[in-house]
Amino acid sequence: DQYHHYIPRFILRRYQVGPVRSKAERQRLFRKTGVAPEYVHYWDVAQGTLDVRPIGQVYGVQNLYRDCKNTENVNVVEQKLSALECTAAAVISKLHAALPTDKFSVKRRQLEDLRKFLFIMHLRKVGVKDDYYNEDKNRPMQQFIKNYRQTHGFETPAEAWLDTIQYYLDNSHSLIMTHAAEIMDKHGLKHIMKCLQGSTFGTENFPAITYQTHCGGKYTCIWQAAEGEEFVLTHNGFGLWEGLVNGIPGLHSVFVVSPRIVIVLRNKAIFEFHVHAPAGMPPPIISSDLVGIVQPSPDVEYRGCSAGIPSQGKLADLEAYRSSKQAEEDIFHFDIKRLTTAETMMVNRVLLDNVCSDGSVTFASRPCMLRTARSYCHALDIQWNLKIPALVGLL
Repeated sequence: DQYHHYIPRFILRRYQVGPVRSKAERQRLFRKTGVAPEYVHYWDVAQGTLDVRPIGQVYGVQNLYRDCKNTENVNVVEQKLSALECTAAAVISKLHAALPTDKFSVKRRQLEDLRKFLFIMHLRKVGVKDDYYNEDKNRPMQQFIKNYRQTHGFETPAEAWLDTIQYYLDNSHSLIMTHAAEIMDKHGLKHIMKCLQGSTFGTENFPAITYQTHCGGKYTCIWQAAEGEEFVLTHNGFGLWEGLVNGIPGLHSVFVVSPRIVIVLRNKAIFEFHVHAPAGMPPPIISSDLVGIVQPSPDVEYRGCSAGIPSQGKLADLEAYRSSKQAEEDIFHFDIKRLTTAETMMVNRVLLDNVCSDGSVTFASRPCMLRTARSYCHALDIQWNLKIPALVGLL
């Protein structure tokens, strides 16, 4: 048996109570005491307790990624996730080092690895494991899910979920996007969306289409907390959907990566249409607490293609360039958005709004958390989450 984290240790360590130690120091202390010297503040909503707990015992469950059908190595998915985490952790570490400059530049492949890591984190949850391919929990796609599982021989939703994660881990971002482009060029997006509501699309690469929808249709925003404030970490704050567009969720995907930084994936087409609606065309109806935080998409320096990337024709042609050796030298230049105190509190409000009765909250600084919780409770509009005042009392 293994304890599998759904929020990685390298994220939790940025919320660590006390000194941050190197891996060698942690291992030495563990051999000496039998206890890993890493702790975080942890509010257990169901228990009504606020205490300090070991990182190795929070934000995880036993055998979440265990592959019982792999007799040679039941933990192969966890090991592949660990390798991807190391790559993402290096990029996030460079991002933190760049905070004083308000600028961050990253090559294409590193950004693709980060985006793939963030996408998988959205799926890397206990509830998603049991519900993602559960036809009773996804009524609009009920027939499709039944057909998909039957076609691929998945007896349970968890088996289909684990196979999907393994597909993402076994293939590069570029290859997954190429798989999706080939399907979309063949069928067209409208036909695919129609098929997902029926049973005729079960043999196609559904995981690739899902990946392309979320990764290809959104651009990356990097937001830094206001000076003296912090972002809170919640049990579901890594991949949280925010914002409705004409009643459909998913304008933003929010990922808290440290007390200082959230990475937000924003629907590019919808946001640009909202800001610059063509004359005579009504903008989409958007309900979002974060849509007022404006940040453009990054500037791209196409070092591998002086004439620019293909903008017309098939999606496969576009992905052919992106996956090429030349494109590896492309550099994405980000402006790091420094939020105001009010904007920082608004991001935290979105996170706290979604804390469940069996959830949890972690933070780095008690004074910052107290200010955030009080701000949440004293907001002039309707207070949605009535569990938060209890945290104020505990603090």
